[in-house]
Amino acid sequence: MPSHRFRPRTAAVALVIWGVVCVGWLWLALRDGGGEAGVRAVPQMLFVTALVWAILVRPAVDVDGDGVRLLNVVHDVEVPWTRLEAVETRFALTLVADDGRRFAAWAAPASGRYADIRMSRREASTLSMGEDPQPTASAAWGSHSGAAAAWVRREWSRSTTHELADGPVVVRLATPVLAVVGGAFVLLVVSLLV
Repeated sequence: MPSHRFRPRTAAVALVIWGVVCVGWLWLALRDGGGEAGVRAVPQMLFVTALVWAILVRPAVDVDGDGVRLLNVVHDVEVPWTRLEAVETRFALTLVADDGRRFAAWAAPASGRYADIRMSRREASTLSMGEDPQPTASAAWGSHSGAAAAWVRREWSRSTTHELADGPVVVRLATPVLAVVGGAFVLLVVSLLV
């Protein structure tokens, strides 16, 4: 089964905007303080860049033949299809494991309350699919949580027709993220002390 990665469109936008901000920041530092100010600005930019990457760019939802993997800010979660009990979208895409644990996806937040007002009756009846008589806009395909949930539900329904390997739900710290942000923070502190 082919894999699919869901990452909100805002991730690319955030990266481009942050790139423009960095160029402007560096230009202003060089203009106002010369080369020394430019060198002092680099650790600050690296730290904020690490935060922007960890919070806005890295989070994703991976769907493949084995299950769903949530790449969140400080931890990653792998839920095999055999352990998935339900997929919810009330506050964010949330996977419910067969042991009752709930895992929210940082990359797939729900829509705001005003999106519920814009949802048509036809869209609401299409989305209900017998599961929720009053679906919210967070389940709509135009929202981050609804789009990711649609992929998860589609692949989950396909997976039930195949024999699947049974495995545990795995939750682990996102050590590369913590290392990058921590390293950038240490560099920032050292540059401020020097």
